[in-house]
Amino acid sequence: MKMFKYIFFAGAVCTAAFLAGCNEDEYTPGEASSENGLNVYFESPTGAEVVLGPETTEFTITVGRNQADEALSIPLKVDNPHADLIDIPTQVDFAQGESSKSITVKVSSGLKMFETYPVHLSIDAQYTQAYLQSEVYPRLSLQVIKEDYVPYADGKFSDYLTSPDENPMETDQVMEYSAILDMYRLKSCWGTGTGSIVFSWDGENKVSLESPSIPTGYAIPEYGSFTASLVEDATYDQTSKTFTFPLEFIAGDVTTGACDETYTITSLK
Repeated sequence: MKMFKYIFFAGAVCTAAFLAGCNEDEYTPGEASSENGLNVYFESPTGAEVVLGPETTEFTITVGRNQADEALSIPLKVDNPHADLIDIPTQVDFAQGESSKSITVKVSSGLKMFETYPVHLSIDAQYTQAYLQSEVYPRLSLQVIKEDYVPYADGKFSDYLTSPDENPMETDQVMEYSAILDMYRLKSCWGTGTGSIVFSWDGENKVSLESPSIPTGYAIPEYGSFTASLVEDATYDQTSKTFTFPLEFIAGDVTTGACDETYTITSLK
């Protein structure tokens, strides 16, 4: 990810220089950075999912700055198509000495369960250092969602897709349950922040996936993103407390063939 960021940046600089050299009339300079070295940024990742419980009415966003010698008010640019449901402050006020400040976002009870609401925030270039290599950025894209999934069990997820060899890689995984949907979930089980196995279970042997095709969120540059497809019925073994998900992973013309991804319950919550 970092490599792509740096390559894109270098390409953008080269392209701008080329255009300026060929035809100055076609060159449009970007927004100027802060002249005094001030850099204001969001402390959250550039893109993030905000998961709220059914009764949650607010969440916070943290903004940081590199200079805290004086009080400062920073306007926020907000792109919020759901302003009637999500109330985002348009300014963050730093007191003298404060290098980090949280703002509170209010959410309405009118948010529909399991529906995603995208919102975007940014900080004006005059308060940032646009060409500074950094792990934090003056922009933030959020996916706000309300759901009632709660932890149901602790367990081990054995995964062939992300394993560096032919043996499955075992990781700790929480199994969640939604009473509204009456469904279970292994969230982000391929370790990428997306790609979840969602399924119904009768408490005995019957297991049914919500969808026979699952975007895993896992990608390899030479192949692209992998999608998991169910090749046989999922099962549960009561003796070993193990779910088995027979999946085939496909990226373009590449396929892994059938792989048994498994989840073993070690303890109930």
